[in-house]
Amino acid sequence: MSTVRKRSFPQRALPLWGVVVVAAVLAWSAPVLCAPGRAHLAAPESVARGDAFVAGLSLAQPAEQVNFFWRGRRHAVAAREVPDASGGAPVWRAEILLPAPLEEKADRLTLGACIGTGCSAPEATRPVRLHDRKRPVQRLTVDRKYVAPPPEEAARIRRDREKVRAALAGHLPERLWSLPLERPVPGTVSSLFGMKRVFNGQPRGMHRGLDLRGAQGTPIRACADGVVALVDDLYFSGNAVYINHGDGVFSSYLHMSKPLVTPGERVRRGQVVGLVGATGRVTGPHLHLGLMVQGESVDPQ
Repeated sequence: MSTVRKRSFPQRALPLWGVVVVAAVLAWSAPVLCAPGRAHLAAPESVARGDAFVAGLSLAQPAEQVNFFWRGRRHAVAAREVPDASGGAPVWRAEILLPAPLEEKADRLTLGACIGTGCSAPEATRPVRLHDRKRPVQRLTVDRKYVAPPPEEAARIRRDREKVRAALAGHLPERLWSLPLERPVPGTVSSLFGMKRVFNGQPRGMHRGLDLRGAQGTPIRACADGVVALVDDLYFSGNAVYINHGDGVFSSYLHMSKPLVTPGERVRRGQVVGLVGATGRVTGPHLHLGLMVQGESVDPQ
């Protein structure tokens, strides 16, 4: 499929890949005491809708499990022993990535945490404000079959959605990701996450990933360690690879010309997992990078 028309738009300058998430970590407000002498809960004061943020609990003593409470769900993670920044005795820390979905209506949500496998309610809470980031509009002209798929493709599209849903439901208890994420291709951003998209004059919702420029055949590298959850040729996404990074974090690499990994394969950060292509609903070769956190699509930047 060839490009007919593509509208340019302003981009946010990003000197470092993952700088938004890293800046959010550094901008944590004063921690909240979980229980006298036990732990401190920390998170950003404000998060943009569509972003992910790091919530952390620092403990003075070992703990088998830490539970974070966010948007009506409980997320259990393990605490790790880490060196003390001041050179003192080691401390234990639990961290988790949590989403602020684009569709979230509330202006303020509550983050909670408790310690231990038996706890079922937060021992400490803190508010997190949500704000909006301006999202531009992108107008594209593509093959008509990708705007209004022919009826005979409906069953395939349903099967594709089920495959992706099943892959994202996979549980990997160990955390394999680390920040900042590896940039999968060197190309610059061509389409931002959260853009309002119009195909052939018809509004089609928001862009749920980040498009990165890349010539046909450019190597695509995994953004973090993980286990390959899905490799398939999907109607809209073309040749796609989904990677499970543990603790509810997944990445996806779409429109490949050729995947180079297999389901169940353990991959390392920076490993080549496929080649840039133009398969599926596209206007030319590029990488669509997706990041899913606790079941929600978030901005990889």
